[in-house]
Amino acid sequence: MNTPLMQPTPPVGQEEAVEKMLAGANEIMGFIPDPLLLMGVSPNILAEFTEFLGYYETHPRLNSNLLAMMRYLVAAKNDCKYCVTTSEGIMIENGMDLDDLRSAQEDPSSAPLPEKEKVLLMLVLKMVLNSDEVEAADLEIAYADGWEDRDIYEAANYTVRNYAVDLLLKALKVDGQGAFN
Repeated sequence: MNTPLMQPTPPVGQEEAVEKMLAGANEIMGFIPDPLLLMGVSPNILAEFTEFLGYYETHPRLNSNLLAMMRYLVAAKNDCKYCVTTSEGIMIENGMDLDDLRSAQEDPSSAPLPEKEKVLLMLVLKMVLNSDEVEAADLEIAYADGWEDRDIYEAANYTVRNYAVDLLLKALKVDGQGAFN
């Protein structure tokens, strides 16, 4: 494991506020993910991101396995070790098989998800990884499976924002949970 280039030290005078936000994340997730620890260097960004995650935690149409698979496959393409291993752990806890997950890295259409969710997954991957190639027909396929504009936009937004976190983690050499211990 690399030594992170930045330590998760909150600004002076904001330590307590950061600690409260991280405690809330710990209650929901059962641990404090290193990306959230790192965001503590900017309490405003940490607050905004925890609110963002809270919204998706209770999303009425995008379930945790679908969201984890979106994070996972984009992180795999981006070679973000932290997000790949963390997402694998979450999905294995939810009953998915590691071999199936690894196969999905090579062929996302084989992801162990219901067919309807695979349709949205494939669209979101195209939107995030090959945005210039997205066409109206791609959205029509999702609409035919019952996905709405809001679902598509929110799924892509979730994935793109996690992709941004991947980039920061890679740049700052945070490549596994516990990097700051």
